[in-house]
Amino acid sequence: MNQTILYAEHVSKSYNGKKDKVTKALDDMNFDLNKGEIHSLLGPNGAGKTTLIKIMATLLAKDKGTVNIMGFDLDKSEREIRHLLGYVGQDTERSAYARLTAKENLHFFGSMRGLAKEEIDKQIDKLVTYLGFEENMSKQFMHLSGGQKQIVVLMRSLLHSPPIIFLDEPTKGLDPIIAKKIRRFLVDLVKKEGKTLLLTSHILSEVDEMSDRVSLIHKGKIAITDTPDALKESVGVTDFIEIERNGMSIDIINRIKNLDVVVSHVERNDWDSFGVSDPFDGTQAILGILKETNSRVRFKHKSVSLEDAFIHHIGMLEESFDK
Repeated sequence: MNQTILYAEHVSKSYNGKKDKVTKALDDMNFDLNKGEIHSLLGPNGAGKTTLIKIMATLLAKDKGTVNIMGFDLDKSEREIRHLLGYVGQDTERSAYARLTAKENLHFFGSMRGLAKEEIDKQIDKLVTYLGFEENMSKQFMHLSGGQKQIVVLMRSLLHSPPIIFLDEPTKGLDPIIAKKIRRFLVDLVKKEGKTLLLTSHILSEVDEMSDRVSLIHKGKIAITDTPDALKESVGVTDFIEIERNGMSIDIINRIKNLDVVVSHVERNDWDSFGVSDPFDGTQAILGILKETNSRVRFKHKSVSLEDAFIHHIGMLEESFDK
């Protein structure tokens, strides 16, 4: 049975912009987080992801609503909640002191948390060994690469061994090798040490690989929450057959669209993408039409991805919002 350790109910937040224009970032939004899960927030830019995380991390005041974290009310127990959380935002450059070394930064922030030197050293040794970061610990923060700085900031957030970790775009802009190392580290942290992780990411393959649940935010509300597999299944197709549009007549495209096995049709750049209910029957039927019409075009197959599910649901939400 899942244990809910964080819930936000009816949370709203608005910002005053130019010419007193009010922008509603969160609109009567509800959200929950279960113990021991990796939960990802997805949504278009400006949907409210960072605002929600900052409110729950006590970095931003909400306008109204309730947030409860491990039994503590956000409005009454900010100090207690801060000890329960590790937080990494998007502003890596300002999250450590440029002229201090990586080790000096970690010691400074650990002491600010009230940790004893022995405890800080123990945590540093553990994290550095796991992340293979030993040779960078004596370098000034300003001389580290972007990925190395991100690792230091991540270690900073974990020094006090928090049960809940908030990560806002943790691998943004990182090279694939460092990003993979951080993903593997975070999954192990949750699965082996029982931590709970909430993250945002625009890298949907990363979200699909890591997440137990995914919440889609649209216009300040949580529109849907489910497992990555369930979200992909909800698209209504199993696979996509994609054909390069160059050389394809409208008549051929319409013939393919009218096949019983074809469920959907989307134009993706220079390709026509046909969602099919069965990959084998769909491939055979589409190839049959191409062969019959002597259409020599490039052809590829791909399984439904979380990106497809994201596009599908955002499209449906936009349609319902416009009505």
